[in-house]
Amino acid sequence: MSLVKLSAEASEAIRSELAKAASSGPIRIELQFTGCCDPSLGLLVDNAGESDIVEEVDGLTFVIDPQTSDLAGEISIDLKRDEVRDVFLLTSANPIGEWDGFVTCNLRT
Repeated sequence: MSLVKLSAEASEAIRSELAKAASSGPIRIELQFTGCCDPSLGLLVDNAGESDIVEEVDGLTFVIDPQTSDLAGEISIDLKRDEVRDVFLLTSANPIGEWDGFVTCNLRT
């Protein structure tokens, strides 16, 4: 089973963000806490830890810790475009909170 489903638009946007930051990844899928509401999923350029699960999708390397993977299940990454900026929308097979699928994030480098 795949851990990450990545849309073509999101893949292109991640590559663009990595190029701007002069980075090659890997990209960590993490729980993020914004201070209100439930946790959500976020993206961060980070090194893989010893216990991390690593998966390559469309030439991009994603890492996730086993506990987050167990909690979320398969994660879909899409790109959401609006008038101001492009952001990523991460949706997990197992909803993490009441706002799952609505909270957007940037790729933090």
